[in-house]
Amino acid sequence: MKSPLLLVAFSLFARLAYAQTSKVDSMVIGKLKELHVPGLAAAKVENGQVSWTRYYGFQDMEQKIPVTDSTVFHIASISKTITAAAIMQLEAKGYFKLDDDINRSLPFRVVNPLFPAAPIMFRQLLRHRSSITDNTDYLLPFWENEYQGADIPLETFLTDYLSVGGKHYHANKNFAVAEPGSRFEYSNIGFALLGYLVERIAKMPFDQYCRTHLFAPLEMNHTSWLLESPESHRLAVPYLYSDSLGRYQKLPQGKYPDYPAGQLRCTINDLAKFLACWSNDGVYAGKHVIEARSVQLLTPKDVSLGFHTWFMYLLNTETPTYSHSGHGPGISTYMLYDPFSKKGLIVLMNGELSDYFEWRKLIDLLWKS
Repeated sequence: MKSPLLLVAFSLFARLAYAQTSKVDSMVIGKLKELHVPGLAAAKVENGQVSWTRYYGFQDMEQKIPVTDSTVFHIASISKTITAAAIMQLEAKGYFKLDDDINRSLPFRVVNPLFPAAPIMFRQLLRHRSSITDNTDYLLPFWENEYQGADIPLETFLTDYLSVGGKHYHANKNFAVAEPGSRFEYSNIGFALLGYLVERIAKMPFDQYCRTHLFAPLEMNHTSWLLESPESHRLAVPYLYSDSLGRYQKLPQGKYPDYPAGQLRCTINDLAKFLACWSNDGVYAGKHVIEARSVQLLTPKDVSLGFHTWFMYLLNTETPTYSHSGHGPGISTYMLYDPFSKKGLIVLMNGELSDYFEWRKLIDLLWKS
């Protein structure tokens, strides 16, 4: 039987924890009002487990539907961490090496026309150093949600964009004036190409590969790359706040031909399972879903070794933290992972927040709670 003193101590601890949580909740709600963000879901990962999830505001303001554990958010460029995990699963099985020429796995040839003898490698795609660039003249209408037509198959899109003679091939717009491997340039097309390489190597559509080899073993049951989902009623509505009008504008759901770079939609709980697995050296529910070597390669403790896909985010700590953010019309997201403490944080919103310092305040608030 527990002693009365132990019960009293536990009760006091529970009250303090509740008071701290309530204080954080109040501060987050206040911050969302200040920043004109309709809804937010957050999750924290510790010791390979999801330690908490929280929900604020609305997934649909007109219908007054609150954000809950069933709300599906568009996570934008955080999607790239999933694409990287998929390609690394295949690398771990020996299908290719990171410094292999990608053309060995493609039905069409991809080279920078200014450096035709320089191979483009898997590692360069993962590190945004492939010299493949985003032609915004062509891509912005997609990224700004103006395109609502039929899905463009990944192979068709990339053949037209990267292959000489393709419908949307532009040597001076689709490639950098830099040799592959020599310069960092953030590339959504590069990650779309990684998704297509998964298709070619695994001999199945990219979205199907992810469902089978990532989402199913991680029990990510409300996660999808494509919009054609029976769970459309769960989708968080993207909003843009107009200062001049003093009101929110409802935006359409985005769909992009470079979808492995930024079109994943999922609940906060599903994405937290992925991050928990990542923080546990690729193990989830006793299963090795991702090889520990892959986790260490992409997010190493020793940053001098070079890291892939993830970027550095320095909290007020002595150790580096990796992160990836996502932005789009009515979308703002962040995911962080500390390889030393094995802690992680995810924040998903259906509003726009681009100010780094405001993001920093919100992340610090949630990270310490």
